Amino acid sequence: MKVHRTDVLVIGGGGAGSRAAIEAHDSSVDVTIICKGEYGLSGCTPNSASEWMAYGVALGIADPRDTCEMHFRDIVSVGGYVCDHNLARIIAYESPDRFRELVDWGVEFLREPDGRFRQVMSDGATYPRACGTGADTGRQIMDALKRQVEERGITVFENVMAVDLIVDGGVVAGAVGIDTESLELTAFIAGSTIMATGGHGCMYKYTVFPEGMTADGYAMALRAGAKLVNMEFMQIGPCVITPFKFDVGGILWRLGPRLINGLGEEFLERYLPEGLTIKEVYDLKSVTFPFTMRNASGYIDIANFTEIIEGRASENGGVYFDLSHVPASKIESEASIPFKYFLKRGVDIRREPLEIAPSIQHMNGGILINERGETSLPGLYAAGEAAGGQHGADRPGGNSLADCQVFGARAGRYAAERASKRIVKPDLREAEKVEDEVRRLLEADGSHSVSEVLKDVREMMWRNVSVIRDEDSLSKTYNSLHRYRRIVQSELSVDEDELISALELRNIIDAGLAIVLAAITRRETRGSHYRIDYPQRDDENWLRLIEIQMANGSLKVNVRRPVMIINP
Repeated sequence: MKVHRTDVLVIGGGGAGSRAAIEAHDSSVDVTIICKGEYGLSGCTPNSASEWMAYGVALGIADPRDTCEMHFRDIVSVGGYVCDHNLARIIAYESPDRFRELVDWGVEFLREPDGRFRQVMSDGATYPRACGTGADTGRQIMDALKRQVEERGITVFENVMAVDLIVDGGVVAGAVGIDTESLELTAFIAGSTIMATGGHGCMYKYTVFPEGMTADGYAMALRAGAKLVNMEFMQIGPCVITPFKFDVGGILWRLGPRLINGLGEEFLERYLPEGLTIKEVYDLKSVTFPFTMRNASGYIDIANFTEIIEGRASENGGVYFDLSHVPASKIESEASIPFKYFLKRGVDIRREPLEIAPSIQHMNGGILINERGETSLPGLYAAGEAAGGQHGADRPGGNSLADCQVFGARAGRYAAERASKRIVKPDLREAEKVEDEVRRLLEADGSHSVSEVLKDVREMMWRNVSVIRDEDSLSKTYNSLHRYRRIVQSELSVDEDELISALELRNIIDAGLAIVLAAITRRETRGSHYRIDYPQRDDENWLRLIEIQMANGSLKVNVRRPVMIINP
């Protein structure tokens, strides 16, 4: 096994990891990024698509009443108060500075004719504060960050997947990575390690996440002993499932679509409580893309989900989102961004329906961090979607991009500060244990294929741990994941071509267990966590954070009150 030494190791090459690397480098330490795919092109930041991919920032341009304090209050209230309020405040108050950096680095956020930045309403915002470049905001941000990384000469290892953290005496001292093409292993030794691996979407059958987002950071941190938090909370929204992935929100709902199942029936009305109209839920959905029981927009996702699981799905397993009855001129003028995006990819929404399904879009929880981006494990930091605590049950639109820049910078700064004071000489036998685990997987000759288990897990997670949850299905899923974990440990059939997939499957199952355990524990409905057997929000008992930690291979739960500044 090769050895590479650096001061700060950044695991993940997306928006959070790149911003962390820039900040650490500018603190005068040596920095190395390992990126699972091609740097600048892989991961969520450059590959997410919606009609208005947003960076949420309170500039007070569209409405002078908007302030950082109002942004902070929106994060907390939309999140159902179950976040670390100090972390939420940091995002709100520091996102303007990180926004101006991106502008200086060349991101062309759209402007009004008078030159002011255009700000629009987004999910969970009191005032318009979403800035963007259209559907490609993430790609523009990633391009700008990549240029900064390259100008600084920061070392980047592409096509390297982190397998596990190196923990020596309870302190993280780097990670073992595997080249996804040659399968060569490298021990990356570092004074500080930053986890910026993004989310978990590929754990599910339907997701807008790009390939490779397999909960790697959550699983690695969990196995190393770090705490995860808020893992029951995730964003699930109506998304195009074929022939490309796209979040269906905003103007597309205001156009008044028809939702049609595979039998040709319009079905939404039968899911709505008496007195609630289709137009009312569409209007709410236009400003509430993710599934939530915070308002009545959630009935759309419940309806879509139920039609699919009860066997009335469209040809490719979703439902039809049809706009063919809307005047073509209205679609072209009022929905020009998604209309052009779809048309460029061979779909004309003036004439043919989209196929959509409730799809995993973002994880609101993650590896528990403090204000410095530190996790509960010395030497390990986290940022972006890999980190948890800064968001609660729901997340305002635009906060993901703001979060990855704010806490990317913070994690980079404090990781560099720590690394500059330490000389790390870990016991390499800890790295060799990781090597032994990889070898064991590769030599496995069981009766279960990786693809078969992965397909089963994704289907199970989507059916039982997405829109509608209850004690029975969650418990069955938890038991099934334990069974699949035993299969991965001793009953898989793995050849060299499947080794990376087997490592991803291992991560999916370990992180999946944490998600399901958190969902079982929270016996209430709050935001994106809908327990049909506990349909009410219960502040008296559940104004709490749920932490999950692994010890000796078993998961344990800790429930505590969050750090609170604002009360419900």
